Amino acid sequence: MIRYGDYVKVEMLNPWAKGGLLATYVLADRAAEAPKWLGHAVLVRTPLQNSLVFAAVHCNLLTELGADDCIGGVCEKQYVSCLTKDVVDCGNGMSPNMERIIQLRPDAMLVSSFENNPGYDKLGQMGVPIIQCAEYMEATALARAEWMKFFGLLVGKGQEAEAMFAALETRYDSLKTLAKNVAARPKILSETLYGNVWYQPGVNSTVGQIYADAGAQTAFPEHQQSGSVPLSAEQVYVDAHDADLWLIRYDAPTPKTLRQLADEAPIYSQFDALRNGNVWGCNATASRFYEQSPFHPDRLLSDIIQIAHPELHLQAPMHYYHRLK
Repeated sequence: MIRYGDYVKVEMLNPWAKGGLLATYVLADRAAEAPKWLGHAVLVRTPLQNSLVFAAVHCNLLTELGADDCIGGVCEKQYVSCLTKDVVDCGNGMSPNMERIIQLRPDAMLVSSFENNPGYDKLGQMGVPIIQCAEYMEATALARAEWMKFFGLLVGKGQEAEAMFAALETRYDSLKTLAKNVAARPKILSETLYGNVWYQPGVNSTVGQIYADAGAQTAFPEHQQSGSVPLSAEQVYVDAHDADLWLIRYDAPTPKTLRQLADEAPIYSQFDALRNGNVWGCNATASRFYEQSPFHPDRLLSDIIQIAHPELHLQAPMHYYHRLK
């Protein structure tokens, strides 16, 4: 981000093309004239007042920044639980309801970026600024969270966003230092079967890095990927049946139990972590994990440290995980 007088120029790198740009924006006050040097950049009038937000995670961030009044519409409203006012439901994020968007007349659309998404073509014809939200493609959890500075500028909460990020970065670094010199690094098995596939975080994924920063490690150190690794149940059993800890995420009206987990698939009972009662679950329905954790990696790191290293006696609330009984 570069400030030119009353304007802020934002160049977004394309995560799918090394050296290329995903988009260029010029943020300008509503009363300011469009700069003569605008070129091919997208002019965005700020602060936003009636935006369409495609993802619940961005709705939650704007609410935390005290800018939920700028949200006029959302996609997949059933997954957005943070709003205190009624907004327009513009349907599925991958194929939104164009008629409702036209009626909403948003001043900007905050969309989740996907490589070569053809759906953006139709949205682009509306003449409304499309804000590409590609923070999930960042290489580290802190880099992803730092995007809150950009969102803050969009809604006139730049100082608040700067302060929020500085505080969480300090907490994250402090927690990382706490776990830096632990004597043992427990092995963590992640998630459960999805059909016939069991996805595990790569070592260089944001989850894998948070495990490492918490003084732990993934159960599959040979997989250095920056994303999730699809494995078979047999592969997972061979390498991770003796994992020290098992962390899962689920959606349910009540906390999951060890018995319920064991009943989901016969192979689960063959894992030491389940036999020893070392399974920790995150009920995404109750904790709002997907809405909050991307911009609060410090909270997730705190949870993992308390699970992996109780001997450090970290006195902090558990934000997302609970031990299955």
